Amino acid sequence: MSKQIDLKALLESRMGKIEPAEGSSAAIDRAEMNIPKNLMFDAESTEFKPETKPVTASGARGLTVEEAKTFNDEMSRFIETVLVAGTDYGVIPHCNKPTLLKSGAEKILNYLGLIARTEIVNRVEDYKVGFFSYECKVFLIDYNGVVKGEGIGITNTRESKYAKSSGYAVQNTVLKMAKKRALVDAALNVGNLSARFTQDMEDLKDLNAEPDNSNTGSNGKNPEELKPKTAKPAAKEKPATKKQFTLLEKLMKESNSSEAAMNRYVQKNYGVDDYHKINSLMASELIEKFQAAKQQG
Repeated sequence: MSKQIDLKALLESRMGKIEPAEGSSAAIDRAEMNIPKNLMFDAESTEFKPETKPVTASGARGLTVEEAKTFNDEMSRFIETVLVAGTDYGVIPHCNKPTLLKSGAEKILNYLGLIARTEIVNRVEDYKVGFFSYECKVFLIDYNGVVKGEGIGITNTRESKYAKSSGYAVQNTVLKMAKKRALVDAALNVGNLSARFTQDMEDLKDLNAEPDNSNTGSNGKNPEELKPKTAKPAAKEKPATKKQFTLLEKLMKESNSSEAAMNRYVQKNYGVDDYHKINSLMASELIEKFQAAKQQG
């Protein structure tokens, strides 16, 4: 009669005698030391907490000259082959670099195999006076969960393009714009594309503007109807000063921008038919945009 064997007991006894292969413990320790430190989880909540200093497109180690050249060549070939002028990037007459738009940024991230995660890191929501401001940060994560880059974007309802609208009506639009700016900023950073594209000039053209009619109140009412009756109207802006006009026209001349082109721009973006009629805030913003384009050029 054959003897029955307790397989479970036999395996447990044998497993207890198995020793790790020579050098395996050291290999495990080395692997743990190489876990990316920019991908961290809270021990208690497992909340995703990327570091504020991300790993860039170059990776944790430096690229060789050949690798850097190959990366730049491939990015250039992708941009020239895939991106579409007027849809993925816009050409600004007085700026020598095109401006990257949202759709172009999304295509670049898809090409690099990166996923964008957006977080609102700062917000101001004053429903009493209708002022809203959002600061968003975008983290670019590869399929291994490693943060490869990040970008930041800020928008508020006192920007000139929203000045003629109720803050309640454009709250969601402002939030979307902050997210879009952060996304474009991240794409420029991770793709090493700052020398090829600009972001700050995108508002001069608004080729990628998205109409938003979804911002209604919880009871189906327009947010304007929820505005408190005691809210004071915004103070009227002062006219642009002679000093502002002098500087603005000097910048226009340096960038070869005609008066007709400027009139078309202010008509489209500010609802003013002649740039000589713009207020002080509009003039300041135009001057800042020209100076930014000049510095980047």
